[in-house]
Amino acid sequence: MEYIIDSSFSDVRLDRFLRKKYENTPLTEIFKGIRTGKIKVNGKKSKENYRLKTDDVVKVLFSGGETEKKEFIKMTSEEIEILKAGIVYEDEKVVIFNKQPNMVMHKGSGHDYGISEMFKSYYKTDEFNFVNRIDKSTSGLVIGAKTLNVTRELAEELRDGNTEKKYYILVDGVVKEKKFTLKTYLKKEETKVIELDSYEKGAKESISYFKVLKVGDKRTILEGRLETGRTHQLRVQLSNMKHPIVGDGKYGKGGKQMFLYSYYCEIPKYGIKIELPLPESFEKNI
Repeated sequence: MEYIIDSSFSDVRLDRFLRKKYENTPLTEIFKGIRTGKIKVNGKKSKENYRLKTDDVVKVLFSGGETEKKEFIKMTSEEIEILKAGIVYEDEKVVIFNKQPNMVMHKGSGHDYGISEMFKSYYKTDEFNFVNRIDKSTSGLVIGAKTLNVTRELAEELRDGNTEKKYYILVDGVVKEKKFTLKTYLKKEETKVIELDSYEKGAKESISYFKVLKVGDKRTILEGRLETGRTHQLRVQLSNMKHPIVGDGKYGKGGKQMFLYSYYCEIPKYGIKIELPLPESFEKNI
């Protein structure tokens, strides 16, 4: 089998390219093929960490194990319109989508598909990926990459803290501090995340910044900004300070909707800045 590398796999490591193309082949066999010359780049033996370049020719001299071509899900016209209506930004590389509450990001946990699989079908490419994810009950902006190259670039930007995301949050209780920071340690335990005051094995430092936007008689609208992006970070930290997010069924009282909305996304490297207004439902429920 011979592959000519296009821009989608440019700068991707040889072993990672092969894992994508040969998902049914054991990794040990792939490395053995590279080591023995049964896998060559431009007619020569190469190393597993070689970064591919556009127009490189990768030749695989063993048969079988190729990843089967995946079929895309079939969407209804209504689902297509939902995707179109939720796209708040799009260019040749990136899609920013405004996810509604109770939409799942990926298939699994009783769902045959999520918005990730829907976008793969919409663009007719298996290279589409979301580089950040929010809980099913959380709504707001999620970042999608149309190619593997862009996925890698955006993942690096997120990991290095070069992007910014902010949330509107409606919580129970009257928050007295105008601004406050929560710095704790979060640890996954079975079906929940617990908060710790000090480090222990398996825990991760978690830092969040908050600002009060509006105070009602029994509830408060906050702006939340993450320095770290841990699972359920905002939900756990606010619940433990006795101000659970309204509608949070796991760490609060539950309800029809969880009032946690990702409204702001900035990616300086790509010149992208999206800011959405406070949803009317927050004002109505304060």
